[in-house]
Amino acid sequence: MGAINNVAGGAGVLGFMAFERFCGLPFDIANPSTRPGAVGVGIFAWLGYLRMGLRPESRAWRMGLIAMLGAICGVLIEAQRNEVLFRSYLAIVLLLLLIQQLKKATTGVAPQRAWPPWATLLGSLLIGVHMGYVQIGTGLMATFVLQATYSRDLVATNVAKAAIVILCSIASVAGFALEPWLHPERAVVIAWVPALWLALGTAFGSYFGSKWTVKNGKEAVKKVVVGVALLSLGDQLWHLVSLLRPGG
Repeated sequence: MGAINNVAGGAGVLGFMAFERFCGLPFDIANPSTRPGAVGVGIFAWLGYLRMGLRPESRAWRMGLIAMLGAICGVLIEAQRNEVLFRSYLAIVLLLLLIQQLKKATTGVAPQRAWPPWATLLGSLLIGVHMGYVQIGTGLMATFVLQATYSRDLVATNVAKAAIVILCSIASVAGFALEPWLHPERAVVIAWVPALWLALGTAFGSYFGSKWTVKNGKEAVKKVVVGVALLSLGDQLWHLVSLLRPGG
């Protein structure tokens, strides 16, 4: 999961499915419990890139600070516990990313469009909201935003993404840890034992995934992005059909 999340994003659905189907966690506990794993993904991806001499630019860290505010907003949205809204939103994000990745590439190096400052601000905020609310597919959302406002190169995008994920995932964990103070009826929000085991596994996977990204280049990364997005989209549509059908 960590390797896929670092390379492309969207593998959080694997942890979410494991929590629901193998650990028996209810939806409103399984979803927040994926956040510690996101912290591991971000930190170890960053360390992996540092070892190879790649550092996120200061602009990426500033985007991460803005994303932290969005993450707290996402935690508040998640507290509503609307599963149909959750899965519908995620399916839309996955579909948008597939459209972006499957567009025919232009020949040569296309110039980066000059986006106004508010677009970068809004995009960073949306990455944070997505992390706090869904987490699954945050890497996909970050790729979508960063390729529009930061860089067209997927390797550079992944380096910047590591910085943003570190900050907004930490904000999400803090928000869920404090949520019982706001909603006493939810005494447990994160199942810490399976969540920390997931964090350990994703941390190592993320570290080795960062090395794979640099070694294989953007075309190999793109194939993983498309494959993970397709699998994730299919899973969400299956759940939506189950929820919306009579008696579902």
